[in-house]
Amino acid sequence: MVSARLKLASLAAMTIVATTSGCASQALLLDNVAQVSASIETDPVSSGDDAADDPAIWVHPTELQLSLIIGTDKQFGLEVYGLDGKLRQRVAAGLTNNVDIRTLPIPWAEGSALLAASNRTANTISLFTMSPTGELNWLRESEIKTGLDEVYGLCLFKNADGIQAFVNDKDGRYQQWNLVLESDVNPDQQFERVVPGLKVRGTLLREFKVTSQPEGCAADDESERLFVGVEAEGVFTLDANSNAPAVLTQIAEVDGRSLVADVEGMDIFTVGEDGYLVVSSQGNNTFALFNRRAPHSFIGSFALTDEAALKIDGVSDTDGITASSQIKTPTFPEGLIVVQDGSNTMPPESQNFKLVSWQVIADALGL
Repeated sequence: MVSARLKLASLAAMTIVATTSGCASQALLLDNVAQVSASIETDPVSSGDDAADDPAIWVHPTELQLSLIIGTDKQFGLEVYGLDGKLRQRVAAGLTNNVDIRTLPIPWAEGSALLAASNRTANTISLFTMSPTGELNWLRESEIKTGLDEVYGLCLFKNADGIQAFVNDKDGRYQQWNLVLESDVNPDQQFERVVPGLKVRGTLLREFKVTSQPEGCAADDESERLFVGVEAEGVFTLDANSNAPAVLTQIAEVDGRSLVADVEGMDIFTVGEDGYLVVSSQGNNTFALFNRRAPHSFIGSFALTDEAALKIDGVSDTDGITASSQIKTPTFPEGLIVVQDGSNTMPPESQNFKLVSWQVIADALGL
């Protein structure tokens, strides 16, 4: 984890408090960096040192409060948390790095989902299913051998052709795999009985390469665009459809202001037909927002600071992030952002994930 760290304490200098007659004090943003705090944090991951990396959100089909956070422990596998941050399940799948999720097209099992994780144990893509009741199952017989030297970042994409996985190597290579679902179980049976018989076969669709080390990526299923982060360079976009040429266009550069190397995790937060691309700017411990739609203009940034009342520390050295506007609960009325915390300090424990209300971010940035 590379970090040109800007201490969270110094971020206080980025806001000026002004008092106007008859009005409460309000924070005026300098350089569009808003300070917000997490409302919930997960239990620490089981492994010590640099272990937590990337989260994904499973949305419960009928009761949003029962939705789950799935996070990678790079030394163990996947860990599953409730929206209260409490650990629910652990799956010892190996050296998983990035994880992503898409709803499964299984009509008799509404709410079921497919998860994929880059797995450095044998440089594979590991596949998992989430049942409608929130049980995670590793499809051990469906490991996809990538042939890459060191798998790293991963994200999923879903269009009319099905669910596809993008996976990259530290040397800049990208692969796009089609994930073909196969089952040897009668489709009339319940999902809990289908899971053991469900298999996924990977078919390589195309390959391309970025100019230096990548990691995070995010696919916008609706517009069929892929966003990729190149750690020392910035954010690029290209057509996610495998039939299109892999022509990369840079939409944001590492400029020492909106993005400071390393560029790490990213995800799409939808707002109706619009929304935002949220990017982890690890080098200054901030999160940059860009318009979801072209030309993907920079909107502003936010940083997570301590929430002393809840004894939740701020966030630094973030790797992976995820976002969902589908989560609408009393705690997260307009959606949820989940970020990995590289230094879990209140109290000092193993790394974990912080949950932030989108409404808090939107209000702070005036969105």
